[in-house]
Amino acid sequence: LPVKYLGLPLISTTLTKHDCAPLIEKIMARANSWISKSLSYAGRLQLIKSTLASMQVFWSSIFSIPASVIKECERSICRILWGGNGNIHKRGLVKWSKICLPWQEGGLGIKSMKTKHSFWSLPSAGYYSWSWRQILLHQNLALQHLLYVCGKGDRFSLWYDPWFHGSSIHALYGHRVIYDARMQGTELVQSVIANGQWNWPVTSPQLLEIQHRVQHIRISSAMDQIFLDSEGKLFTTKVAWKSIRDPDPAVGWAKLVWHYARIPKHAFYLRLSILGALKTRDKLLLFGLVPLARCSFNCGENEIVEHLFFTCPYT
Repeated sequence: LPVKYLGLPLISTTLTKHDCAPLIEKIMARANSWISKSLSYAGRLQLIKSTLASMQVFWSSIFSIPASVIKECERSICRILWGGNGNIHKRGLVKWSKICLPWQEGGLGIKSMKTKHSFWSLPSAGYYSWSWRQILLHQNLALQHLLYVCGKGDRFSLWYDPWFHGSSIHALYGHRVIYDARMQGTELVQSVIANGQWNWPVTSPQLLEIQHRVQHIRISSAMDQIFLDSEGKLFTTKVAWKSIRDPDPAVGWAKLVWHYARIPKHAFYLRLSILGALKTRDKLLLFGLVPLARCSFNCGENEIVEHLFFTCPYT
């Protein structure tokens, strides 16, 4: 029988779509029990951002969720946003990729679980556990966003941590420098610091070069620290997500729509009108849902966004 802990399956193999069935069921159950026909677009958006999307994040913090499961979860959330029910298929007014952009870029701020920089996407082989193999394969991606700031050298590995100008000494010079320095390979950075100065053994040309290059790295009395992207910037999930995603250009109307005094329902519909996604009669005519595109107020003009907002004498 399957065993669960904190709602997650306890398995030792790669997660499959069948294992993720409880995640999809929870999203559907929560959505169908809370959403009613009277809930506006803004209300559905708040439900998705505060509850439904968090379920995916909780699972993703432990497992590598299969792409098919991510697609199914996002399809359900998209249906909830536009139709009010995860089981009812309803055509979205705006593409999902646009919805998942930050509001400054014209989106709604829903974080998509799809990213070409997936932390767990590449296969590997070896004697490590599956999770550790995936982590090790993405060291280069992590190094692009992690900054090792050396203090007094009490935490960083002298040879294997990337404190040396964004890389590790072992990666740059190989194992030979450890042998030339007559060390074991387990030393910390503080082992080559004496009286607040760098004090490397100079028994080979490589070690002489290291001693010269390391002079540009400041020594202090503070502990060694790791930051995200820049010094002083601590790690948060929000900041990490912003760092690995590919941003779209900011849109000029973002502050107009999402200002601090906005009414959520009005802001949502204003965004739809700017994107040309409102269900005006000219669009309904294209789908064969109405016989004519004339304005509902019988002013004689076709009902388009510009007419409703700017030229119709009754609106």
